[in-house]
Amino acid sequence: MDTTSAVYLERRGTTVELILNRPEVLNAENWAMADDFHAALDELEASPDVRAVIVAGKGRAFSSGIDLKALAAGEIKTGWFERIDEALRRLELLDALTVAKVRGYALGGGLQIALACDLRVAAEGTRFGLPAVLEALIPGMGTYRLPRFIGLGRARRMVLTGEMIGADEALRIGLVDWVVPDDRLSEQVESVIATVAKGSATARGYSKRLVTSSFESEYEQLFTEYLEYQSECLQSPEHKATMAEYRSRKK
Repeated sequence: MDTTSAVYLERRGTTVELILNRPEVLNAENWAMADDFHAALDELEASPDVRAVIVAGKGRAFSSGIDLKALAAGEIKTGWFERIDEALRRLELLDALTVAKVRGYALGGGLQIALACDLRVAAEGTRFGLPAVLEALIPGMGTYRLPRFIGLGRARRMVLTGEMIGADEALRIGLVDWVVPDDRLSEQVESVIATVAKGSATARGYSKRLVTSSFESEYEQLFTEYLEYQSECLQSPEHKATMAEYRSRKK
């Protein structure tokens, strides 16, 4: 993809970095970012060889959320909110592992992008929040995802007050998974990916689907899907190789 796009991809073997690229406005989200996000997802969904996707912001912030200048100019209507949330759902459902690499600010739509990822690694000093109510708006489907991460009470507080919290508080309440010094952020992300990559891509992909739908499906439906996926895992080359290695070690 063109590195001048509002969102573009950088490939490194089976790992791809999806970069939010409006650093001059702290990667604030406008129509160009929404459209380019979908274009990036088109490419990722057509690339079964991709095992991990790092989502990062260019410059000193992950994303400051909706572009207030575009909003105030009347450029952002209901269709934009639909478009951006459709992109987040596509990100959430990617087969590849997704890791948010967060620094600076993850506010509004920026926090929502991070929530749509599987894992979140944050730099010390990062600030998180959903300030939409302060702009007389609803914080998108963050109202759906946030309670699943941090519980209903904490989610109500963040949504209704619009207040920001720091990285240490975000770690304490389960909003992020790791907090590290800024100069170790890339190293920690790569370490997480390397650790996860040791497992089976087949088992990880199916497990991700089940966990993602665990708040959305009835138990019996999820149980049926689990048995189907488990059967496929038992037949997978990765499982057979793992069992062969186990038998070899026992000998």
